[in-house]
Amino acid sequence: MSEDALEEYRTRSHTWRLESGCVVDTLLGGGVESGTITQFYGPAGVGKTNLCLMYAVGAVRAGRRVVFIDTEGGHSLERVRQIAGEEYARVVESVQFYEARTFEEQDFIVQNVEHVIDDGFGLIVLDSAVNLYRLDRSDEKIGELNRRLSRQMAKLMELARRHCLAVIITNQVYSSEQRVEPVAGDVLRYWSKAIVELRKLNRVREAVLKRHRSLPEGLSVRFVIEERGIREI
Repeated sequence: MSEDALEEYRTRSHTWRLESGCVVDTLLGGGVESGTITQFYGPAGVGKTNLCLMYAVGAVRAGRRVVFIDTEGGHSLERVRQIAGEEYARVVESVQFYEARTFEEQDFIVQNVEHVIDDGFGLIVLDSAVNLYRLDRSDEKIGELNRRLSRQMAKLMELARRHCLAVIITNQVYSSEQRVEPVAGDVLRYWSKAIVELRKLNRVREAVLKRHRSLPEGLSVRFVIEERGIREI
């Protein structure tokens, strides 16, 4: 066998970290890491979408393009304008927004997004991974839904590694025996190399590191959500 036969499998890129410019970067050791999936989970209104938008703006500032898949109808161009400020036009031009209205549409977008991705992209956001999954969930369908969700995560991980880009997914929570648990916990935990729980403490928010391959669990930071994004306390 010649050396050329293995050429397409040779590692050509190194990992890098995507910064949002907020305190959550510090929690993650400098930002969201490329080549992996980072999961943010927490209740509604805790700041998940704000973080996603800040990382999207950070990617554009770093000269990279972004795919943003919205399953909640929650991304607002006015909110993008507030966070991006004077760079709004550049951000809108560099971020490709897609909206899924059913879990089938989410599956189709994730499985086919590779056709618009090239090495100029630095980030894929799926906000949220489970909103439409929850709407379809039933005892009869749970097995098939979990398989499809896992297949989506496998595709996102493949793209992250192939193009050395970062992937961010957001997740919702439910209460179980007086504990707050992420939805589809086992499936999404398996694929997420970094996991951050976001908590509400009245007006204050807390981000807690639940999983990381090079940092200790339990690290935390506190912040508030403002017009321009997130500010450390």
